[in-house]
Amino acid sequence: MKFYWTLPILTAASGITAQQSWPGASQRLIKAFKNRPEARRSQQPKERASTVAPLPPTRFLTDATKKCAVNGSTIPDVPLDVGESYAGLLPISNNTEEKSSLFYWFFPTANPEHQTKEEITIWLNGGPGCSSLVGLLKENGPFLWQSGTPGPQPNPWSWHLLTNVIYIEQPVGVGFTKGAPSITNQDELSAQFMGFWRNFVDLFGLHGWKVYIVAESYGGFYGPYIASNFIDANDTDHFNVAGLMVYDGIFFDDNLQMNVPAQSYINRYKELFALDDAVRARVESIANECGFTYYFNQYLMFPPAGPQPYLTPGLEMLPDGTVVVNETCYNLWDYITDEAYIKNPCFNIYSITDHCPTPFNPLGYMPYFNRDDVKKAINAPDSVTWNLCNNDVFNTTDGRDTSPPSGLKQLPDVIDKTQNVILAQGSLDWILVTEGVLLGIQNMTWGGKMGFQSQPQDPFYVPLYGFYPYDIGYWGHNLPSGSGVQGTVHTERGLTLVAMQLAGHEGPQYLGAAAFRQLEKLLGRVQALNSTEPFTLPALRNIPQLQEPLGKGIVTIS
Repeated sequence: MKFYWTLPILTAASGITAQQSWPGASQRLIKAFKNRPEARRSQQPKERASTVAPLPPTRFLTDATKKCAVNGSTIPDVPLDVGESYAGLLPISNNTEEKSSLFYWFFPTANPEHQTKEEITIWLNGGPGCSSLVGLLKENGPFLWQSGTPGPQPNPWSWHLLTNVIYIEQPVGVGFTKGAPSITNQDELSAQFMGFWRNFVDLFGLHGWKVYIVAESYGGFYGPYIASNFIDANDTDHFNVAGLMVYDGIFFDDNLQMNVPAQSYINRYKELFALDDAVRARVESIANECGFTYYFNQYLMFPPAGPQPYLTPGLEMLPDGTVVVNETCYNLWDYITDEAYIKNPCFNIYSITDHCPTPFNPLGYMPYFNRDDVKKAINAPDSVTWNLCNNDVFNTTDGRDTSPPSGLKQLPDVIDKTQNVILAQGSLDWILVTEGVLLGIQNMTWGGKMGFQSQPQDPFYVPLYGFYPYDIGYWGHNLPSGSGVQGTVHTERGLTLVAMQLAGHEGPQYLGAAAFRQLEKLLGRVQALNSTEPFTLPALRNIPQLQEPLGKGIVTIS
């Protein structure tokens, strides 16, 4: 048993206070990111011919912005002109003495149909403390350099083909940002972010534009908190939030999202974990003795069985408010993971189908963004050493974020205020599994009701898209993505949950077309994720689609 954190007196209305500490999620994700597979050697990409014509300047190129313009034809190793973009540092306040700045890379849309739309999508990676340039290079940017590939290549599913997109490194201390970390919680993080965003809107003249926020992983804190603070600012000139989407996010207690559903998950994917009978018996024993099995069966119900206990199994509150952690219970996920590594030394908690050898990672050893030529090309400070993640972005005694999980207040608030929130989950993600998110949802109140009233079972449909340039490599592209029914989706009262069968933790990295479709839904281009409407890109609008009914979704919710 270990004394973990101390709770002050609880309020009757919410069950928490503003000063409560929630350390577990931050530390688990930090540990997970430390264990990411990294490259052991570098590899030079091959030259390729340009496949995308340069874009003409747009309204964004002004005397004030030309200093941050990026030459799209001179980005090192990128075999195409990516068109118009802008990158650089902007301070986190209007104070002339401000020393802290966030780094961004902004891509105006390359789709002529949408160049007059006053909207922009913000992309944020998680960590906490990981660079959002990861999403640009490996998930949904105009060019991708995914692990195991020889070099950057054009991305037919780039999000800037739908809308204006900006990748922002935050909070202070991440990537190319400048300044010393000073925040202790998400509200302070949001205040700094809003100072940056106000400066960005003023610089590029985006006043009144709709803002869509998309985040990933620890973005389950970032996205809802930032969106909620945007809304509370009551300033649609700068902070006009129109929707939120989070990939594989942590929104609730990490014990709920990781330990409680662990046994059910490894039973479903027992061939991929390859655990022997002795290990499986120990897992079952721990799950039963700790109360995880009962909790999972009791509360993963539709409609909800009722409010869940304030403390999840394995935690006990003493009379003085101290919470005692049963480490055997709390470490179940870690125990399973350690055993999985014994069977598969290249086991990947972010995508359980991975195996040895671990592919070359352009953001691992000798990271792409730390090269001098890359820094120069994107207006990054040459004095800053770029790293994938920085674990020390919260200026607290133990380095932890002191904020309560966003699922207690901020996430339901954003759902109610925007009626446009999507939570996307990869079924091959072991660190934050779908059932854990669902357990939290079933204890969350929004739209006047608790949880989903019916079980998710509708098919998530990704439109058929034909061949060139969305092919399997015959014309030089190596970024295929599936189509047809690829998961399960459910929508109630402004909240959509979509589970993708073949995706890991970083959804757009694994299923580019599926993520593209989800962005279409967030932006209001299509009405539903179970619709058989074709993609909205001009070249893909007339491709025949599967006929309804499609049957049920292919991700079974236990």
